[in-house]
Order: sequence, then C-alpha cells, then structure tokens
Amino acid sequence: MKKNLLIIFFSIILFSLQGQSFKGGVRLGFSSSQISGDELAGFNKFGAYTGIFTNFPISKNMQWKIQAELNFIMKGSSMFLRANADNEVPNQYILTMLYTETPFLVKYSPKPWVELELGPAINFLFYSHEKDSNGKIPARQRFRIFELAGIGGISFIVKENFGINLRYSNSLLPVRVPDGNHSQYRMRYKQFNSVLTCSLFYQF
Repeated sequence: MKKNLLIIFFSIILFSLQGQSFKGGVRLGFSSSQISGDELAGFNKFGAYTGIFTNFPISKNMQWKIQAELNFIMKGSSMFLRANADNEVPNQYILTMLYTETPFLVKYSPKPWVELELGPAINFLFYSHEKDSNGKIPARQRFRIFELAGIGGISFIVKENFGINLRYSNSLLPVRVPDGNHSQYRMRYKQFNSVLTCSLFYQF
C-alpha cells in the first residue's frame, strides 16, 4: 500500500509540473515532538523532517492554493535526566517512531510573503522503538500503523523561491489504546502524537 502511494504521489508531481499553474518543491528541517498521555511533558524528542510537495492555485488572484506533500518525519517522546553519582540515568524513557506523512493542505496568502495552511494528513508508521533504562520495554501494545492527523502552519517567503515553514500537528485518533493485556507503563491515558516542525523549503 505504501509503495503504491509513493508511485501515485510521484506521478502526480511529474504530471503537475508540466502545467504552468503547478509548482513543486522540497523541504528540509527538524521536528520536536511529544506523546500526549504518556505522563511526560515537553516537546523533548527531536528528529528529522524532510519531503517533497506540489501545489496549484484555486483562485484567480493566486491567494488560495491546494498543496499535497510526501514527507518523512520522526516522532516520539523522551525524558532527559542527568546521570547520578554512579553514572547511571534512572527512569530513562525514549520512544522513537518513524512515519511517512502525506498532508493535503489548503493554503491562503494574505500577503505575497506569508502563507497560512490548514488540513489533514494521512500518515503510516514503518518503525517504532521504545526503551527505558533497562533496554527495550517488553510486552507492549503495538502502535497503529495508520495515523490521521490535523496540521496547521505558516510559511514566510524569505527570498524568491526560498522560505521558512512552521507547523503544529496532532493525531486525531489515539496512536494506541491500552487493552489490559499488555504492560501499562506510561499508558494510563490514551496517547496522541503532538509535533512541532520547522523547515526550509525551495519551490521551483
């Protein structure tokens, strides 16, 4: 399914770039994330954020656009603790999740140098690893492979085709739900991904 999604998305980009109204681009940046519901606080998990996009205007004045993207994003949660006198780090917790992210955004430009964006994203989890001070945490309920998220953001055009994008995204459904058959460690509540991203993009 993910392979077919990639083929379709790249086909759309190649086709759309043949039209004069369509534009494409690339982005590169970083993510800062947390898991709402894991009894920790703070966007302490940092990771990579990169991808490609294509957009086209839906208004004559070019203020409204539709943008589709295919991104790679790292999410998760972590707890930073300093080592004690014995050089041990008590209660360490690190959750790493790697997703493909496919946003479909409506973009509005109140000024030529700024763009506001809002829309859903369909994401797929292809890697996850959860550990504490003792290593990988056993008997854990698996994360859902499919994630539906909402995205809101703002872009600033810095120079010609270059810009800076800031975003916040949150999963609309729990990434996993305790079922009583697995370890309840940091699973007292339903869990949701919350992510801040900052990226540089080039649009051609």
